[in-house]
Amino acid sequence: MVDEMDLLRRLEGTGQVRPAAFDKARSALRAAMAAEEVSEIKGVTEVGNVTEIKTASHRRARWGKGRTVGFGAVGLAAAAAVALVVTSTSGSASGHNTSASGSPSTAAAASEGNPILARLAANNMPLSTKLPGDATLEIRNQSPTSEAVGGNGIDIYTDDGTYHWAVDKRVLPKVAGQNQDDGEGTFKRDIAAALYAVKGDINTARARMAVANLIPGKKVDDGTKAANEKLKAIAKEKGKKFVPLKPLTPIQKKDQTDNFIWTNAIDALVAAPQNPQVRAGVLRIMASMPNVKVVKSSTAGRPTLTLSDTWPHLDDSKLVESLVINADTGAPVALFNRAPGQPLNATYYHVRRVSLSDLKAGKF
Repeated sequence: MVDEMDLLRRLEGTGQVRPAAFDKARSALRAAMAAEEVSEIKGVTEVGNVTEIKTASHRRARWGKGRTVGFGAVGLAAAAAVALVVTSTSGSASGHNTSASGSPSTAAAASEGNPILARLAANNMPLSTKLPGDATLEIRNQSPTSEAVGGNGIDIYTDDGTYHWAVDKRVLPKVAGQNQDDGEGTFKRDIAAALYAVKGDINTARARMAVANLIPGKKVDDGTKAANEKLKAIAKEKGKKFVPLKPLTPIQKKDQTDNFIWTNAIDALVAAPQNPQVRAGVLRIMASMPNVKVVKSSTAGRPTLTLSDTWPHLDDSKLVESLVINADTGAPVALFNRAPGQPLNATYYHVRRVSLSDLKAGKF
């Protein structure tokens, strides 16, 4: 198996690496963070003359950039069709290098959701969106204080949601000068859903955010056919009875939808971390998430809030993902993820405002 640094070394000298290809390799290394496709076989169990296949979780892949979802079209339709719950709970959560210092009150009106997040969203709403530069340069690494570029490379998000990725600073000028959107419009849709959520109907906002990563009009391959073909081949080889994959239950579909909302909302926040209107919309959506828990915390000496979400009815029911945000602004600070038997995955966000013209000229 190739680790991320090996992957990057092999790609050195090739200029820009397409995020879709890079993340495809990375996903194999992020078992605890990246949801594997339904078509990926995790294990085979034999019961009598029946061969059963165990597939991966039905969560959306965390690290994909220009991505579509392979977790079932019915789950995607549910995002826009089900009655989305507008409640939230408070409790405890933990993060790497983040210490929890208390738990907020659970008293909140159903229409507002989590009171801490709702209040922070309200504080962001009147703030101006006029910012220096026209893009955000972001470095994701495993340090809460260092801005050293590591295996995640460098992300560039323009203010309209266009996304560029560079393996390191050497190729930044070339990448910044390209017209293509490496995110294929994903972050534009994430941001649009967040902006709608500022003052729009929260259920509609949640429904839009649930499918924001999908390319409109593009057919979604849910992976079921490929998975069943693999299962059929295994069953034939072993002389066992073929049993097709079981569809998700209604409660699993709801958890799946909530996972899509959570993941896409984080993408919106990460793509426009210094836009107070985007922060307000994301926080308002997060306040409505039924399983999100919030605690006060501290990260590298800064007051933060740690938001944690779980999806108890999906395959990886014990997995917990935590988003750490600045307690005063709601800007993203870090993302943690731990699954049973897996090491903690920690990603810290280091952002700065830049001008594309400066990046093209090599000034950064």
